[in-house]
Amino acid sequence: MIDPLTVILIGAGVLTFREMNRKDYGVLTPSRDERYRNAMEYCHQPDQLLEEAKLFHEYGLKAQAAMLKRRAEWRSRPDELKKEHEAIYKKAMESDKIPAILAVAEAFEGWTATKKAANLRERVSVLQEKSLQEAAQRASEAVKKGNGAGKPHAEPFTGVIDTTIGDDDT
Repeated sequence: MIDPLTVILIGAGVLTFREMNRKDYGVLTPSRDERYRNAMEYCHQPDQLLEEAKLFHEYGLKAQAAMLKRRAEWRSRPDELKKEHEAIYKKAMESDKIPAILAVAEAFEGWTATKKAANLRERVSVLQEKSLQEAAQRASEAVKKGNGAGKPHAEPFTGVIDTTIGDDDT
């Protein structure tokens, strides 16, 4: 006679195999993608986000489930931590230090605060553009100062170029 525990294990294995081989298991269909994006952007209740994360995990979408879980953690922060994060964000937005701003943007992106991260990255691109314009202006001023009274930048070459290879051309 067959052991009941063996029958249960085989049955569970078959059900698991069937679930994993379903046609859309682990596939981010357009409707799932829309649901995921809506949950990430518009859902502000951490409990609902955790339920969505559990559902996405059950359907084999582990990356989306992890991001929904992170978003739930972000939404459920204590007020003191929210104020601290807001202060960090404001300080970064007022800063002129590009590497520091990028580090803060990366941290906010890791916490799923993608709008704040995008705003910080936009700040960096504005600072980089401003820096390039200032460098171009300084270069043009240096050229004007170095040029003096209409002198060319370099003296024309008036020497003779020696084109001989050597004495033993044989």
